[in-house]
Amino acid sequence: MNYKYYLRRFAAVIIDIISISLIMWIYGKLKSGTLDLKDENIPSYIFIPFFYLYFILSELVFRTTIGKRIFKLRVNSNGKFFFFKVILRNVLNLIELVIPIIYLIPILITGLAGARKPRKIGDLIAGTTIE
Repeated sequence: MNYKYYLRRFAAVIIDIISISLIMWIYGKLKSGTLDLKDENIPSYIFIPFFYLYFILSELVFRTTIGKRIFKLRVNSNGKFFFFKVILRNVLNLIELVIPIIYLIPILITGLAGARKPRKIGDLIAGTTIE
């Protein structure tokens, strides 16, 4: 198993979540018109679309996100229909977030099978890899 790859992917996700949280915190501060340290609640109808737009736009434009870029990871595909593949792999993130075992099973299976770069269900269905 390629533990270093798993750690890089995990750390990249953590950095992306921190980046999204920071942007949402700044948005909340600008919206409230105050820079005090009290917590601002961001409604889910704003946060969820922003969450998906962050990943989708970053991967479409740069083929990476802030977290992936730090660890020199990129979204790759066979070139055809990249736009739709990025949308599909990110829409499937919702299922993976709601039912985490769906995220872990394909990664463990592809990792134990000796795949150089284990893939999550969204990558398997969309035909993408993270390298």
